[in-house]
Amino acid sequence: MGKKEEIQKEINDLTNKIRDEKPGAYKHLMESPETIPNDQNKNSDDFVKSLEKYKNQLEGILTKDD
Repeated sequence: MGKKEEIQKEINDLTNKIRDEKPGAYKHLMESPETIPNDQNKNSDDFVKSLEKYKNQLEGILTKDD
């Protein structure tokens, strides 16, 4: 599995965890979704960096106290 696919799986797992553990935050995520650039070359460094940034934001939501 490549770096991009690995991060995307982590994002999916984090999103599911937020939905289960912090339904209010999950609702906000769905109402105001983060836009990740749709790069023609999805393996580019910029695209992977965007995914990593979003993953870090999700991790921050999980560690933040309500």
